[in-house]
Amino acid sequence: MKHTAALGLFIALGTCLSAGPPEPQVDEYQVKAAFLYNFAKFVQWPPDAFPSPNEPIAICILGQDPFGGSLEVTVAGRAIEGRSLVVRHISNVRQVAGCHILFVSSAENKRSAPTLSEIRTPGILTIGESDASGADGVVINFRLDGGKVRFEINMAAAEREKLRISSRLLSLAHIVDPGRK
Repeated sequence: MKHTAALGLFIALGTCLSAGPPEPQVDEYQVKAAFLYNFAKFVQWPPDAFPSPNEPIAICILGQDPFGGSLEVTVAGRAIEGRSLVVRHISNVRQVAGCHILFVSSAENKRSAPTLSEIRTPGILTIGESDASGADGVVINFRLDGGKVRFEINMAAAEREKLRISSRLLSLAHIVDPGRK
């Protein structure tokens, strides 16, 4: 009986070892960086959001940068509809001119509502990370659900920003309607 149990344990260990090395752990912010890049593929900005046809898509990070370089690596050398992508770091909303995507880090969550209300230029895809549904008016909000990164889209905020979001992206999101109770 002892030999059978030992043989079973040995076979189980051998199966685990022969399966190859374990996959490297994917960091939450590597996943979010990939989402930011992919969101840009499925959003249509108003015509005046880009001053020229060659204007890059500027992804701006407000406040502390939680990506640790993974966002820059994700977008390096990539283009969407002929537009390259650039990452900018800004410390306040007065620097938001020229941003097309604005990521509000969780460190800025306490300031996000007043911060977003200070933005006067429509056409900015605002993205936050908050446990609060609707995330104080951002267009897209990241949430962790069972250790997985999920996102919700606030359609009222998207309309306010004059952004058109592809039905393909909408089908993957939880839709938030802050006007309904």
